[in-house]
Amino acid sequence: MSWKSYAAVSGATVLAGWLASTPPSNTSDGTASAPRQPAARADAASDIEREAERLRVRVQPEVEYAQPQRNPFRFGGARPNVDRGGDLAFTPPSAPPAAAVPVVAPPSVKLSGIAEDQKGQQMERTAILSSPSGVMLVREGDPVLGDYRVGRIESEAVELVKDDGTTLRLTLSKANSQ
Repeated sequence: MSWKSYAAVSGATVLAGWLASTPPSNTSDGTASAPRQPAARADAASDIEREAERLRVRVQPEVEYAQPQRNPFRFGGARPNVDRGGDLAFTPPSAPPAAAVPVVAPPSVKLSGIAEDQKGQQMERTAILSSPSGVMLVREGDPVLGDYRVGRIESEAVELVKDDGTTLRLTLSKANSQ
């Protein structure tokens, strides 16, 4: 078939469909349509009320707030205890006991390297320390981070001595010594 025959068949189909359809009539046949029954509205209203009541019955009662069993944002939260009734009861974690003597954390210093310099018969060493405030080059007797001073520098370690006599020993890690 050519395009002309397709156009002719399509046109004939559209024309037949248009002629077969009946337009809506606007003329009245002389009989007045009866007004809607008010009973139908009453039935609809009662249907709605019946459905509303059914839904009201299905609503679950409001649940009282209960303390969560765990806090996902805190490690080592509440631990469960079994009471006499067999139900799990949760108790908040207890506070850690207060220390009698405050513990002072050692300074955050790391030994990065040791430089050696031969001065005649004597070996002079310089320690390279890394801290949050930067890199420090220190020798024996130099002050370090407030109340610490360099006590002794060995080939792979440094001893920092605090004013009260406590000693902090820093050693080179294997990664730094290679």
